[in-house]
Amino acid sequence: MKRQHVLGIVLCGGLWGLSEALLGGRLYAAGFRQAAPVVLAVVAFAILTVGRLHVPWPGSSAAIAALAMLFKFLNEPFFACHLLGIFLLGAAFDAAWSLARGRTQPIVGAAATYAGFALFALTITYVFRYHYWVVGGWPKVAWHVGVLGTIAAACNAVVVPLAAAADKRIAALSARHASWRVWASRAGAAAAAALWAFAVVVYV
Repeated sequence: MKRQHVLGIVLCGGLWGLSEALLGGRLYAAGFRQAAPVVLAVVAFAILTVGRLHVPWPGSSAAIAALAMLFKFLNEPFFACHLLGIFLLGAAFDAAWSLARGRTQPIVGAAATYAGFALFALTITYVFRYHYWVVGGWPKVAWHVGVLGTIAAACNAVVVPLAAAADKRIAALSARHASWRVWASRAGAAAAAALWAFAVVVYV
């Protein structure tokens, strides 16, 4: 594995994790429990798209998700079910991207979102039998997948191609200036270090 690939996974995992810990925490604390999964999934897929373009091998998106999970320990109160949701969303994106062989058409974003939402709702309810979901039963599963999943899938059908196009445009601009690549690499390393240092300090 190349050094820049490791850096890409660490940086993207930190960015996604930070959005979950800070943005997600704010949304849940403010009472936007229904909107939070949609907003966080859109942010996650934008990050995952860029991450997969820079680390183009199967499993990298799941690795980013695994790192992002660590940031959820910063939240008070802590919800263990969120860890499962993050990982399954990353794994679903990984599978969809791999099956599409890197083609960033809208179907990748939509299919991965539906799969992630469905896997989470079914697993947390009928496998782990988390009380909050068991009480809600099938209606809660259907709402999470059919309503929230549909909204998130529609958004990600647009976000994934847009994030890919933006990344390619930036890459084309940086290719014209060799010094940009050096500074981008240094900035990425500094940002990754700052993100994880922040997490460690806050958690400790």
